[in-house]
Amino acid sequence: MKRPRRRRVRSVLLIANLIILALMSGCAGKGGPAKTGDVPPADSARQYPNLAIQAKELNEAFGKRDFPRFVDLIYPKVVEMAGGRERMVTDMTNELKQMEAEGVVILSSESGAATQFVRDGSGGIYAVLPTVTKTRTQTGVFQSDSNMIAVSNDGGANWKFIDASGQNNGELNKIIPGVADKLNLPPDTTPKKISN
Repeated sequence: MKRPRRRRVRSVLLIANLIILALMSGCAGKGGPAKTGDVPPADSARQYPNLAIQAKELNEAFGKRDFPRFVDLIYPKVVEMAGGRERMVTDMTNELKQMEAEGVVILSSESGAATQFVRDGSGGIYAVLPTVTKTRTQTGVFQSDSNMIAVSNDGGANWKFIDASGQNNGELNKIIPGVADKLNLPPDTTPKKISN
């Protein structure tokens, strides 16, 4: 049975937002809560130049279909929940081929400047990044606005990413226990048609 067109487009765009949501659905994780707090105002994106560099690298790896590199930049708990690195690479490759066979092509994915930083009790830093994905379907080009969470456990030198599109705090707490509730994630927007 075919899904209604609007629902299908939304579903495809959520998959396009780094595909991770589809790979993680139904997975459960363990972990104790962490003490959290906002990063002081002096801590900003300027103090973490690698955040923007590595977010761009993530988006470029996806655009080039370099899924092994893409998965290397994903938060390890997400990779574990998806069945491991090799399975995640295979599933992403297959999902993208299926989407393209249905006439859906991801044109671009870009991350904006971080809107929030939070630090946990063990020194982890979490940043919320708005993400814009453009996708061409048989009915036109659509833009979807969502969010990624970037995580650094080494003072901002290296970042790993979590696709937060379509996920609630309960799902995110399975991945980053005790921190998800501290993050201000703007709601995902309904995909907008931007051209034919």
